[in-house]
Amino acid sequence: MKHFIDLLSILTPKHLRQGLENRTRFDCGDFEINIFETFQSSTKVLIQYDGLSISSMLRGHKIVNSHNSTNFIFESGTTLILPEGETIYADFPEANNNNPVQCATILIPSEKLKSQLKSLALLYPDRDWTLDYSNFHFNNNSELARAFNELLLLTKEPNRNLILNDLLLKSFLLRIIYAQQEHSAEMNFLQLNHQLFKVKQYIKEHISEPIPMDKLTEIGNCSKRTLFRFFETYCHRTPGEYILHERMALARNLLLRPDNNISSVAFTAGFTSLSYFAKQFKLHNNCTPREFIKKFRA
Repeated sequence: MKHFIDLLSILTPKHLRQGLENRTRFDCGDFEINIFETFQSSTKVLIQYDGLSISSMLRGHKIVNSHNSTNFIFESGTTLILPEGETIYADFPEANNNNPVQCATILIPSEKLKSQLKSLALLYPDRDWTLDYSNFHFNNNSELARAFNELLLLTKEPNRNLILNDLLLKSFLLRIIYAQQEHSAEMNFLQLNHQLFKVKQYIKEHISEPIPMDKLTEIGNCSKRTLFRFFETYCHRTPGEYILHERMALARNLLLRPDNNISSVAFTAGFTSLSYFAKQFKLHNNCTPREFIKKFRA
């Protein structure tokens, strides 16, 4: 289940949008927050940092070629961690001035990271405080999304509060470790429960179409009761709630594109009623689709 970081309005003035990428830094003491904004389509962009980087996509997507030569889509609702010295390459196939790619990255120097993890180990010695670098791309859970949002709020603070920053960083690292563990458990669960994996894939591939429960039980080769048990155990949602969540996530991304209007987005996201779409969108996002466009579309 993906959980999304609150969108930031595009920070770069239009007259500065001439380069390939804009980078805005915020010094927070033991770490820094970076907002990367890419305005041109590009391929094989080298990405490497000093220290640990923890990135979450705010809008748009990029295609990452990882160290083991596998490609994956880094998109909203997911996080990517990169240890110091690790190199990856990224493609930005759809980035342009009207459809920028925006990513938030937390950079933590190696010595600061060691100090933070050591401090957590001393405070809570019964836990494993190690980052899993083999599990480097994973879905945000709700706690990680909230922790990321708390850190991003620091970019609006005029003065640094080093004590608060330290506590927020510890909380953030804790959420990263928990999210990695949850993602690993999810992958193991899906491998052992191929039925649920097939159902989720079907939902993803047919999100624009009506998705009746009978079809999902057919795909999963299970009863309706078993289907609901799988979703409530794993996703903490009913199948219908899960489908609605995925449709809302798709609608948010589609509304950011200047070539889409509200009606086309609603139907592409699988809604047959524009009024129902508008009602559900406001319930999930605390604003109407039109207000969302006005606030976040570049």
